[in-house]
Amino acid sequence: MQTPVFRPEPKDGREGLTYVCGCPCVPTAAPAEDGAPGMEHCCCGKVHVVGNGAEAVLSAYLADRKATRKREPDYERGTAEVALGGRPVEVAWAFPIE
Repeated sequence: MQTPVFRPEPKDGREGLTYVCGCPCVPTAAPAEDGAPGMEHCCCGKVHVVGNGAEAVLSAYLADRKATRKREPDYERGTAEVALGGRPVEVAWAFPIE
C-alpha cells in the first residue's frame, strides 16, 4: 500500500493533517498543543492518528474495536513522519481491507 499524501488542514483552531479520502469528507486529525495524538475516523472506515505515539494509540483503538464489535473489518496499516507546522510529526493510519 502506498502512503497517503497528507496535507495540512485547520481543525479546531489548530493545524491538522488530512488526505484525499475518496468520500465527501475531509478527515482531519490534529495533535493537542502538548503533542498528544488526535484521531479522526472517517465515515468510510478509514482512520488516522497524528501526534506523539500515534501508532500505539491507533493499535489500542483498533484492538478495542475488534474486541467490542461484531463486524469490525481488517485494516491495512502504515506509519509515516510528516511535516506539520514546520516540524516532523508521527502519523499512523488504517484503511479497511475491501
